[in-house]
Amino acid sequence: MHQQQQSRSPASRSFSTLPFSLLLLSLLLLCSPTSTSAQPVGEDTATSAEYAKDDAFRDAVLNVTNTYREQHNATKLEWNKTLAEFAGDWSDDCKFKHSGGPYGENLASGYPNASASIIAWGQERTKYNFRKGDFSAETGHFTQLVWKNTTQVGCSRKQCNGGEKDGHGDAPGWYVVCEYSPAGNMIGSFVDNVQPQVSGSTEKCPQGAVCSAAHTLRGSVGALWIAVLVSCVAVAWM
Repeated sequence: MHQQQQSRSPASRSFSTLPFSLLLLSLLLLCSPTSTSAQPVGEDTATSAEYAKDDAFRDAVLNVTNTYREQHNATKLEWNKTLAEFAGDWSDDCKFKHSGGPYGENLASGYPNASASIIAWGQERTKYNFRKGDFSAETGHFTQLVWKNTTQVGCSRKQCNGGEKDGHGDAPGWYVVCEYSPAGNMIGSFVDNVQPQVSGSTEKCPQGAVCSAAHTLRGSVGALWIAVLVSCVAVAWM
C-alpha cells in the first residue's frame, strides 16, 4: 500500500519501517474494536451510519462521488429516486453481477461503509491511461464515476453477507449498487468525458485518508480487508 509521508502523527511514523505482518497487526490494533471498519463482515457489530441511515448513505455517495468529479472537471451529480429504486431492486437479490439494465452501473461489496466503496472505484484512476482514453476492466468503475455526460445517480445497499451462515447470495458484507444516467463508458467518447485530474491529490481520498488503488474483488472478503487497511490508516494518520 502506498503511504503518504505528511500529516502523520508521531506514533504512525514508525509504520513504514515495520515488516508487513507487524504493520497489518499494528493497523488493526489501532482501530476501535467497535468500529465496523475493523471487523470482519458478518460479526455482530455496530453498522456504519452510512449504511444504517438513508440520509447518511445518500450524503456519503454524493460527497465522495462529487469530490472525484470536481477533481476531474466534471459537474456534480444529482440524486435520482428512480435510479435508487432500480438499484434497490437489484441489490435485494444479493447477486454480485451486473443487472444488464439501461443505466450505467457500479457494484461494490464487503466494504465497511459507503464512502470506502466509492473510494475503491475512484482510486482506479491511478491505473487509467488518460492519453489513450479507452475502456479497461481495471478502471471502468472510475470512468463511470467521473463521466462528464452523466448527470444523475441513485444507489442502494443491502447487507447480504454472502458465503456466511444466514447470509444471502454471493455478495459479501454490505452490497452497494449505483446506477448512473445518462450511462457512461461509451466507446469512442472517453477522451471527452474522462479528463485528467485538475485539482486535489491523486493519492488522497476525499476525506483525507490515504487510499490504495484497490479494485472491488468479486465474491471475496479481500475487498473487506483492503478497506479495513485503508480505514485503519485513515484513523492512525488523522
